[in-house]
Amino acid sequence: MRKLIVGVAMAMLAMVSVASAAPVEKLRTSVSPARVRVVLDSKEPIAYKVDKDNLKLEVELPESTAVKQQAPLKDAAVKSVRLVPVGNKAAKLIIDLKKDCQYKVYALPNPHRLVVDIFRINIIKQSRELAKGVTYTYAQDEMNGRQIQAYVVSVAPKAKYKLQPFSAAGAYNGRGLVSRQAAAKKMLAAINASYFDTDGWVIGNVKKDGELLAMDEQPRSGLVIKDGEPDIVKDIAYTGTLTINGGRKLHIKGMNRLRVAEDLVLYNHHFAPTTKTNQWGCEVKLINNRVTDVSTKGNMVIAANSIIVSGHGANKDALLKLHVGDRVALQETLGSSAADAAETVVSGGPLLVEHGRVNVRVQEEAIANDIARGRAPRTAVGIKKDGSLLLVVVDGRSNNSAGMTLRELATYMLRLGAQEAVNFDGGGSSVMAINGKVVNKPSDGRERLVSIGLGLVAQ
Repeated sequence: MRKLIVGVAMAMLAMVSVASAAPVEKLRTSVSPARVRVVLDSKEPIAYKVDKDNLKLEVELPESTAVKQQAPLKDAAVKSVRLVPVGNKAAKLIIDLKKDCQYKVYALPNPHRLVVDIFRINIIKQSRELAKGVTYTYAQDEMNGRQIQAYVVSVAPKAKYKLQPFSAAGAYNGRGLVSRQAAAKKMLAAINASYFDTDGWVIGNVKKDGELLAMDEQPRSGLVIKDGEPDIVKDIAYTGTLTINGGRKLHIKGMNRLRVAEDLVLYNHHFAPTTKTNQWGCEVKLINNRVTDVSTKGNMVIAANSIIVSGHGANKDALLKLHVGDRVALQETLGSSAADAAETVVSGGPLLVEHGRVNVRVQEEAIANDIARGRAPRTAVGIKKDGSLLLVVVDGRSNNSAGMTLRELATYMLRLGAQEAVNFDGGGSSVMAINGKVVNKPSDGRERLVSIGLGLVAQ
């Protein structure tokens, strides 16, 4: 059953008590596409009581003195805003409306202000239970004066579902539709996750059930799940070393992606049936750290229990010195003990919220300007204090939803109760599917082909 929670409920009708009287120093207003904001400035906290009768909203200020003021406001929703004294020790803020509007009244400290937001949009919150402990919410809300539409899945710690990364292409690395794979895998809910290149190259680190799906050297924040306990971890970055011929060490630069010039990469069965490489390198097949094949033909077959080491340039020359039967040592780390020990890792970045505070790490994580700047559709994952997971998608680039900056997204995650949160790929990639059906409005006009998704599967 859907629940409709109307924004008027946010207005408080009871007296808010404060320690002392608060002279109101100034009345000011601002107008934005989504709301009209009225602000009363004071050097002390302001006690208030709210009452609304049809098209008149009155905010009583029983312990505040004020001089008579009227805001110079011309607006389609608000007729007038007046601050009037009531005797010698009280005042009243009177807002006459042209039409019935939802509103919110709240006090802010440092400096002390009383804020009244009159919404020219409908504040909507519709929630329904997907399964025991899993709730889906659609919200039409306001963020810094702009209308936004958000889609939130909340997963309680004891819910019989776990979050699992998957290739949107299906069995192998590549690009595909999150909704299609979510339906095929009977996922309750799914969102897009890590960044990617057009050929399906995953820009991030992904581990599923303890197996590496994609690895990247750039340090980024991500979601880590160990023994069912979620965490947001900073600076997840892959480092791999292949030790050959009694001690020579080769630096591995990535996994399950295109091999480029002077490269050394690994492939496993999650990539494809073969490595898709050309003849200009050398490839070594390893099973249990023992060489079982060496080839310069390219496009080596990847067995389910094997790892292929593929090198070009100087790395090719080093690999050519290996022979069938040789033993090698492969060392890999994600630069974090938590990520190394976890069964699930999905990195994206930047970090948004850390220990209940906004901390958007754009520079530290080398986030590109087209992601770091401006408003856009966004995808994020957060963790609440009780361990609940939040999967969040915000639409953007439309008349119905302005999108968010990264800082606004961090603020919104805090509003939802997240103590930790991380950003994932956004823009046209942002998508949420519920029971295999897309519920948001992707900004491309249709669901985009992406590389990695995150979905809820029954335990």
